Amino acid sequence: MIGMSGCFPEAPDIETLWANLQAGRDCIGELPSSRWSGRAAPAVRRAGVIEGVEEFDPLFFGISPREAQGMDPQQRLLMTYVYRALEDAGYSVQSLSGSSTALLVGTGTSGYGQMLTLAGEEVTGSSAAGVVGSMGPNRMSYWLNWHGPSEPVETACSSSLVAVHRAIVLLRSGQCGLAVVGGVNTLLSPEAHESFTQAGMLSADGRCKAFSAQANGYVRGEGVGMLVLKPLSAAQRDGDHIYGLILGSAQNHGGRANSLTAPNPVAQAQLVESAFRDAGVDPRTVGYIEAHGTGTSLGDPVEVQGLKRAFRALAGAGELAAGSIGLGTIKSNIGHLELAAGVAGLIKVLLQMRHKRLVKSLHAEPLNPRIDLSDSPFYVVSEERVWEAPVDETGRELPRRAGVSSFGFGGVNA
Repeated sequence: MIGMSGCFPEAPDIETLWANLQAGRDCIGELPSSRWSGRAAPAVRRAGVIEGVEEFDPLFFGISPREAQGMDPQQRLLMTYVYRALEDAGYSVQSLSGSSTALLVGTGTSGYGQMLTLAGEEVTGSSAAGVVGSMGPNRMSYWLNWHGPSEPVETACSSSLVAVHRAIVLLRSGQCGLAVVGGVNTLLSPEAHESFTQAGMLSADGRCKAFSAQANGYVRGEGVGMLVLKPLSAAQRDGDHIYGLILGSAQNHGGRANSLTAPNPVAQAQLVESAFRDAGVDPRTVGYIEAHGTGTSLGDPVEVQGLKRAFRALAGAGELAAGSIGLGTIKSNIGHLELAAGVAGLIKVLLQMRHKRLVKSLHAEPLNPRIDLSDSPFYVVSEERVWEAPVDETGRELPRRAGVSSFGFGGVNA
């Protein structure tokens, strides 16, 4: 990973995100009154929101202001933050023109088209392109003159991490030499919000209490995160700044479970095991897992159960030291970014690696009694601490290593 950019609740950039994480800030607030004006107020009004979701510089991208008005804000945010990630990586638009660079982004329909209709906006020749999910990455590939795969990924909450996994497959196979991946999520549709409320998924008090006995649902959040990926040998050859290495990845589906939206611990364990075997990493050298950790009384214990099962299988006869692997989730700070949740967690891990610190996972006390960590290497990161590097048998310092999980409520896991 050689470049990154993002915008998150109460954090217009990556640097502010880190400051908030290190300070242990809960960035959940009230949905602005401008959202869903004229519609019935939702029962749950607390969420992680970003400022300026409507702002965009269309002329910079060669788009007319009239056409931009009909573009879903997710398309606008996607274009802005892909450009900023390239800037962060040190690449100009001109230098990548004509290349096979891929663009894979977790994005989907936000309900913006319905908003335009209700506002009485007339249909134009560009209306359809403004609200179709595929047009976000496609517009950017068009503007940048890229010839690599350009696709939206929509697997619900696992979308952006699935995008990362697909990009890794493309890079390993040589189908592209560079890939930009990420996700974008906005809270524009009152119908989706109300449906999640009625399904009992959302926290009534607007707090993501992952791993806690008081966990009562997830908190929705919006934001965008983008990463620039490149094979290690090429990044070293070109003198790129390297934030971190992705050693392995995996994707699967939970199959039949108790219900369509219920997690499957066996499938989650198999996924984690597959990713670690792909990476060739000894689980004893891992110091942190960025959990999916939505803060639901069912999902959190299932996730921990899956992790324990996977690490037992991976360790074999080897000992996993108690309290050696921290668990945390960025959702406790900024909410669940749904389509962008996985990349938000991945960015948090990269920031922790850069600063060699593990930040507190908020609202976890008291621990859920259905989560038993006593017979495992895991502990919930309950306070900010130094992230000590692991050492091998000879005392040689090894790289800090972490895993990131993201599970879709329809069963797609990454």
